[in-house]
Amino acid sequence: MMRTATSTLDHVVVNAMFETDAAASCFEALGFALTPRGYHSLGSVNHLMMFDGHYLELVGLPPGATTLRREILESRLGIDGLVFRTDDAQAAHARLTGVGVRAGDPQTFTRPVDIDGTEQIARFRTTRLEPGELSAGRVYFCEHVTPEWVFRPEWTKHPNGAIGLKELVVVSGHPRQDAQRYALIAGNSDAAASAKYETRIALGDFELVFIESAEYEARYRSLVSNPAGRESYFGALVVEVDDIAFTRARLDVLAERFDESVVRLMPSTHPGSNAPSVAVLLGELNAVIEFIGAVEHAHA
Repeated sequence: MMRTATSTLDHVVVNAMFETDAAASCFEALGFALTPRGYHSLGSVNHLMMFDGHYLELVGLPPGATTLRREILESRLGIDGLVFRTDDAQAAHARLTGVGVRAGDPQTFTRPVDIDGTEQIARFRTTRLEPGELSAGRVYFCEHVTPEWVFRPEWTKHPNGAIGLKELVVVSGHPRQDAQRYALIAGNSDAAASAKYETRIALGDFELVFIESAEYEARYRSLVSNPAGRESYFGALVVEVDDIAFTRARLDVLAERFDESVVRLMPSTHPGSNAPSVAVLLGELNAVIEFIGAVEHAHA
């Protein structure tokens, strides 16, 4: 049985550290359409890969900057951020602290956005879990004050046929206990209790899947990412595409251009849906991306 949380996905973050240019080139080579580089008032830079209602974010730090976003600097290279959607960051903070989850006060920041040649200001409020609440990575809630400058339908068309993020694989020494904790954070105490014996949590059409390291290594074999000393970490991101054969052909061409230390492929079958898939290890970004063909998703 799949447990369903009350929160939904806003975005997943790949931390590129000081290699934002290389990371952007890599994801463009994978066939994603990236938004122009953004500059946060917090001191970080980013590119987005937009989908219907959520997105994948590349975040990095500009070399030579005098103001650096410390949470990025101190985070793990690769998939390192899980962000839930909220309509009210202050209410999210109150709910989290009310169930015993340590969270910082809501933070406001901005990012200029070019819309049809005119600069607009995208505004955000976030409530972030305190370091140590979840060891896998940075987890927070994002309120989009100006969603019209972020969620643009013209940015959702990707050359590789990607249509959405479908799953985040969380590697854990204690999958059931971690799933229960995430359910508490993503929903409410009742959802957390019901998830006590479950290792999958649905956030709308997106799923969090908790597995032990042995299962992770069996699933991705030589394509596993480096945990950087963490007991729990975000091991892979699953992306749904409309034509897996087309995407696989594109990835085969890409793999021929790079050494295996940079890009390595593994055709497989996605264990949750039995759909054909191909996993990609981006060695220099310490990130595993798995592409699956479009399937019907039903949450029980």
